[in-house]
Amino acid sequence: MTKEDYLNVLNNPESWFKQAFVQKLVADQLKDVIITNKFPQIKDGLDYPEIVYLWGAALFHYAIGIENGLKGIIVKRKHSLVHYDIDGDDVTLHNIGGKASKKHDLYSLCHAAGLLDKDSDFFNQHDKIFKNVMMSLSDAIRWAARYPVPIVNSKAFVMEDSVPSVTIYGFHVMDIIEPMYDYFKKVREE
Repeated sequence: MTKEDYLNVLNNPESWFKQAFVQKLVADQLKDVIITNKFPQIKDGLDYPEIVYLWGAALFHYAIGIENGLKGIIVKRKHSLVHYDIDGDDVTLHNIGGKASKKHDLYSLCHAAGLLDKDSDFFNQHDKIFKNVMMSLSDAIRWAARYPVPIVNSKAFVMEDSVPSVTIYGFHVMDIIEPMYDYFKKVREE
């Protein structure tokens, strides 16, 4: 890829939004397989039901999509938070949205994208449930959908006691995820 082509894609919010919605499409397909109970039997000798693995994979794709959507907002509205270097014909992307980008920290990326600002036009989700869902989805990206354990046991996100686990691990998580994608669509069409 040429430097010019790379920069055109990197600096085009539509590139990030397309990636977000492709990930959502994959996640929606997995969710539909789970809902219709047409999932393949996974024979691995573990006690976990197959649905847990498939739902984890769906959450991974929703989370990656949310990360891309947030980066699309940053590219579009807060371009000063897009950090890259150009050295001759080489472009090196360092981050979009600061350290949160490299750590796949969706809640911090929400802050960087301005979604949690007082004057934001994003829906008012400044509560514990929203934060816990974003932190749990961050774990889905980092390790939960890819490995059975994180690299260090203390790195696993533990949600607050006041947040019901079904909100994050059940289909209620869609009450947070769907409005995020609706918001990406709105920003995309601005």
